[in-house]
Formats: sequence, C-alpha cells, structure tokens
Amino acid sequence: MRSPAPSRTSWTPTAQCCGAEPAADPVEPVPSALRDRLLATVAAERGHFRYESGHHGDLWLDLDRLLIDAGRTRELGVELAKEVRGCRPEIVCGPLTGGAFIAQVVAAELGAGFAFAERVVTGDAVAYRLPDALRGPVRGRRVLLVDDAVNAGSALLSTWQDILSCGAQPAGSACLLALGEAAARIAAATGAPLYHLLALERRLWPPDRCPLCASGTPLGAGQSR
Repeated sequence: MRSPAPSRTSWTPTAQCCGAEPAADPVEPVPSALRDRLLATVAAERGHFRYESGHHGDLWLDLDRLLIDAGRTRELGVELAKEVRGCRPEIVCGPLTGGAFIAQVVAAELGAGFAFAERVVTGDAVAYRLPDALRGPVRGRRVLLVDDAVNAGSALLSTWQDILSCGAQPAGSACLLALGEAAARIAAATGAPLYHLLALERRLWPPDRCPLCASGTPLGAGQSR
C-alpha cells in the first residue's frame, strides 16, 4: 500500500496532438467526459516521487488502475485509435505491461498487426526489447508505438531504439497520458507525430538536483515511467 503524497494540488489538463508532422486525416476532439474519467482513474497525485528513469518529479499516476476495468481499457484504446488512424500503421507495438494492453486494442481497431516489448532489467538498468519471434515481422513495416503514459520517457525511448534496430519505419508515437515534454521530444527525434488523449504538466529533475530532496520532502511510494 503506497504512502500518501506530502501534498496535492489541482491543475487543468489539456488534450492535443503534437509532433514532427500532422496526421493525414482530421480527428474529432476527445470528449471532455472521457478525459475527466481518465484523470480520475489514474488518481493523479502531487508530491515527491522517483521515476523508473531515476529522475525525481512532483506528479505520480496510479497506472495499474487503468487495467483493472477491461471495459474502460477498451474504451480508452478505441478513442486513441481514432486519434492515430491517420498515420496508417501496419503494426502497433506497446511496452509491457500497460502499453501493450492499450496497443492491442488500438491494433484491433485499426486492423493492424500487434507486437510488444518486454521489460529487461540488468542491475540498475532497465531496457525494453521485442522478443526474438517479433523482430523479423516488424522489419520494413510502419510501426506505431503506443504506451499508457509517458513521463520521463524511458520506456518510449528504449522501445523505439529497439524497434528501429529491427529495421522498422516509425509511423508515430501515441499514449493516453503525456506528462511534460519528453514524449514530444522523443517523437520528434523519430520524425513521426505524437498523439495523446491528455497532457499534464509536471516538474522533473535529476536526483542530485532535486529541490524536493533539498527541502527534505520525503519520497512517496509510487513510480512511473
């Protein structure tokens, strides 16, 4: 059971599509009611948290709650599929665990193939890698990379590095939640667009320059990618 965050504040979410190039087809705005349900589901908290990348930040999301209700997971995946339809991927890939579940729904909606990347831990290092059986099928194909949320971007970046090493072509990146600017920077580096349902502002620091550590604010129990 996680410890409570030291403090909580409120903020205004935004939904948008941004990246290196626009989608080929126009998309309808994400319904505000759906965005509100998404935000409520992940129980966003302000406080002091350590992310998978090693960075410290002031926003934590309970991403596991997204997967408890399979109907809600499908609803969000279907909505994301509407956003990304214009990039016309041949394969939709997601990092395990949450990203792969969302990616599978998006792939089914678009009639595309599906692939996933496994989390590989070596000492303190975390990487994402496609299983051997999936590396050949993505070669030369247009791949859309989907995650549930992108924070510091470690899962998105590592998965893209592995997908590109397989010889795939980037069609775009997509996520339900984009925190800060990391997702946009990574997507721009691939030369393909970024799509998301909801964007949230957060602050992010290397651990040795974290002002919350300097002020003695205790770390919460949550982690995010």
